[in-house]
Amino acid sequence: MPPTHAISHFIPFRGNDSRVRSDRGKGLFFRIFGMKDILILVVALPLFNLVCVSDVFSRPASVGSPAEWPAPAPLRLEGGAFSLQAGALKLEHHPTVFGAFELRVSGKRMAIGQSRSIVGYLQGASVRWFAVHEASGEKVEVREEKGSLAVSASFEDPDGGHWNIDQRFTPSNIPDAIGVETRVQVDRERTVVYLPMLTVFPGAESFGAGKGQGLFAGLEYLADEPSSSEADIIGPGANRRIPDSLKITIPLMAIQAGELYVALTWEPHPDFSALFDSPDRIYHSGGHVFGILFPGSNEGNRTDGELLPREGKKLAANTPLVLRATFLGGKGRSVVPAVRQYVHLRGLPPVPATMSLPEYVSLAASGWLDSGIREGKLVRHAVWEKFDPKPAADAACYMSWLAERTTDETLSERLSIAARDAIGAVPPGRYRSASVGHVAMPMAPLVYDNVMANVRSARDEARRLLGRIEPDGRVLYRKKPGGMDFGKTHYAQEANGLTAQVVLRLLDAAVFSGDRVLIDEALRRLRGLDRFRDDVPRGAQTWEVPLHTPDLLAAAHLLRAYLTGFELTGEEEMLAHARYWAWTAVPFIYLVPPTSQPVGLYGTVAVYGATKWKSPIWFGMPVQWCGLVYADGLYRLARLDPTGPWQQLADGITASALQQIWPRTDAKRQGLSPDVYYLKAQLRGGPAINPGTAQAEAARFYRQKPFYGFHAVRERGWLIHVPGEIADLAITPAGARFVAEGWSARGYLVLIQGLKDLPEVHIDGRRTEISPPHRFEEGALILRLQGRREIELTGSDRILLEINAKGQP
Repeated sequence: MPPTHAISHFIPFRGNDSRVRSDRGKGLFFRIFGMKDILILVVALPLFNLVCVSDVFSRPASVGSPAEWPAPAPLRLEGGAFSLQAGALKLEHHPTVFGAFELRVSGKRMAIGQSRSIVGYLQGASVRWFAVHEASGEKVEVREEKGSLAVSASFEDPDGGHWNIDQRFTPSNIPDAIGVETRVQVDRERTVVYLPMLTVFPGAESFGAGKGQGLFAGLEYLADEPSSSEADIIGPGANRRIPDSLKITIPLMAIQAGELYVALTWEPHPDFSALFDSPDRIYHSGGHVFGILFPGSNEGNRTDGELLPREGKKLAANTPLVLRATFLGGKGRSVVPAVRQYVHLRGLPPVPATMSLPEYVSLAASGWLDSGIREGKLVRHAVWEKFDPKPAADAACYMSWLAERTTDETLSERLSIAARDAIGAVPPGRYRSASVGHVAMPMAPLVYDNVMANVRSARDEARRLLGRIEPDGRVLYRKKPGGMDFGKTHYAQEANGLTAQVVLRLLDAAVFSGDRVLIDEALRRLRGLDRFRDDVPRGAQTWEVPLHTPDLLAAAHLLRAYLTGFELTGEEEMLAHARYWAWTAVPFIYLVPPTSQPVGLYGTVAVYGATKWKSPIWFGMPVQWCGLVYADGLYRLARLDPTGPWQQLADGITASALQQIWPRTDAKRQGLSPDVYYLKAQLRGGPAINPGTAQAEAARFYRQKPFYGFHAVRERGWLIHVPGEIADLAITPAGARFVAEGWSARGYLVLIQGLKDLPEVHIDGRRTEISPPHRFEEGALILRLQGRREIELTGSDRILLEINAKGQP
C-alpha cells in the first residue's frame, strides 16, 4: 500500500459464486509473490488454506435459511424483574422469559436481548429449525446467586434432544461492565448450523436505527451510516455482518448515541463467530444487532458475511459449550470511551518476541547494503518497478546509526562509505526533505550540517503548503485528470486525514524554519481541525483508497499534528485532542492473536476498505508501515502522557514490524519491510520497503536515543532541535538549561531558534564563546557538540522581556 500509487496486485473477494478460473488464481501468484514464494506456497498450501487460491476449488452450497429471522418480542418488565447494577450500567431481566433483558446506561435503555431465539441443526440432509421460546417442555428460571443473576432454560428440540442453556450475569472488576457467561449443553449429538450464544439489539425500543458512531473492530468504524455499505468496498466484499474471525482486530462491538454508548466484548474462540449489523436488517428489531454465534467463522466453512455456514458443526452430547463475554456502557460522544474501557478491562497483550539489537543492526544493514534498495549513491523508497532511486538524506543517517552500533568493523566501514555516498548525492538545501522513509524528521542537517540552508528551505515549503489550504481551513480532495474519483462516495470534499497530513507537514516545516509568523499561521490551521472533534479518522490515503474509508494513517497524522500544537502552546485541549486521535487508531491494531502463528499480534490494518473499492480488500491484512507512522506519534505521546498505554502499543507495533522484515534468504529483499503481510500464510508481500521506516521506531524500541528530539521552551519563546534526546529542561531566572545527547558518536548540531540577540552560553558549566564550530545566524544559535552535554543560555533582562512580550507561539 505504498504512498504514491495504486497497487496492481490483488486478492479477489469472495462472492456467492465459488467458481473462480484457475488461470486467474495462477496469475495472482505471480503478481503478489516472486518465483521463490511460489515454491513456498506449493509446499504450504495444504497447511495455510490461502485466501488467494481457496476459491479455485468448488465448495458445498450454503445450508438453507429459516422462513424468517424473528425480531425480539416487545420487552415489558413491569414488576418482578430481576436487576443487576454495575456503576452506570444496569441489567434488568424478565422473571420468566429467556433472553428478555435490557441494558440501561445512566438510566436510559440502550439495548435489549433476543427473547425469540431460534436454533438450526441438521437432521439427515435437511435443516431443522425451532424457536426456543416455543419449544416443547420449555422451562425458564431466573434467580439471584451471590451477587450474580442466574438464568436457566431447558427445552426439547423436535427430535427429542434435551437442551439446557444457562446464562450468568456478574458485575465485572472494572466500573460500568457486566460479565455474562453462556453455557449450552444437549444430551444428543447435534450438527448445528445456527446457535445464538448471545444476541443484543442496541437501540431497539429506545433510540432506534440511528446512531452517533458504530464500531466493529477491524471491519467497521462508522458515523451515522450503514454498516456493510459500498462506500468503501463495492461487491460481495462489502458484506461484513459475519466476517472471518481473523479479520477482527479486537473482540469489540460498540454503538454510541445521545452521548452514551453500549458495547460487547467476548473471549475469542474458533467455535464462535461475531455478528454486527447497523442498522439491524436481519431481525428487523428497529435498532442494531450484536451477536456471538456457533459455529465459528473462517473462510473454510462460511462465505464471508453470510449468516449461515456452508455446513454444520458437531456439538457433542453432554459436552458444555461456553461463551464468556462482557457488556460495557458509559458516557461518550464517540466510540472511543468503549475502546478505552476494553483496554482497561482486558489490558494489552505482551509485546511479541523479536530479534535482539545486534541481530536487528545486522539485518537492517543488509537491507541498506545488499538488497535491491540502493542504486549507486541513490536509494529507492521500495524495491518495485514504480520507484526510481533518488537522493535520500535520511538513508545516510540510518546507515551512519547502524555503522556505530555494529561490532563488525568491515560492516561498519561499508555502512559509513554508503552513508557518505548517499549524503553526497543530496543538494545541501534538501537535507531535511530528501527522504525515503515514511517517518519524516529533520535529523540530517543536524548531523551533516547545512542547517541554515534547510531552515530557509523549510520556510519556503511552509509558504507553499499554506497555499494548499483553503481560506476556511479545508484541504479539498481533487480528482486527478483521467484518474478515479476517490471522493465520490464521501459526504464532503474533505476528510480529517486528508487535511491533517497537509497541516502536519506545514507545522513541521514552520517549526524548523523558526518563523513565528508561519508558526502562528500553522497553529491557526491546526485549530481548524477542531471541527473534526469526536470524528472517525478517514481519508489519508487517497492515492488508492476512497476518501470515505476509515484510515489508520489519518489518526496518526492527527495525533502528531496535535502533539506538535501542544508542544508549541502548552494548551491542554491540544493534548486532549492528541489522546483522542491516538485512541481512534487502537481498533486498527491486533490486540488478540489473529492466528496461532508467530506473526500477527500488534499487526496494524491500514484501512477498513479496499483499493479502488475492489481489491485488495485490506481487512485482516497488516500494512505495518502505516502502524509505524502511528507508533512514531505514540512514542512522542508517551513522553508527554506517561500514564497512558502509548509506549506499550508503540513497542508492540514496532516488534511486529521487526518480525515481518524479510530474512537474508531473500537476497533482493533482505532487511526490507513488506508492504503487506498475509497472516494465514505467514508470508510477506507487495513492494519491499526500505529499512528506514522500521528503523525510525527501532531506535526507541531498543531504548536507544531517538533520531530527533524537539522541545519548545514556551516561557522563553525558544525552539530546540537535537538529533537525539533533550532532557532535564529547567527555566532559570535569566534563561533556560537543558541536557542534549545526540545519537551520533561523531558529533552533532543543536539548533536553538527564537533568540533576538546572542545569549551567554555555558556548556557543562563553562562559558563558551560562539565562534567556529559554533555560530549564531538570523536569530538561530547552532552548537556543535559531542556526547552528553549540559547547555545553559542566559541573557539580559531587556532581551528576555522583549522575547516574552511577543507572547507564546
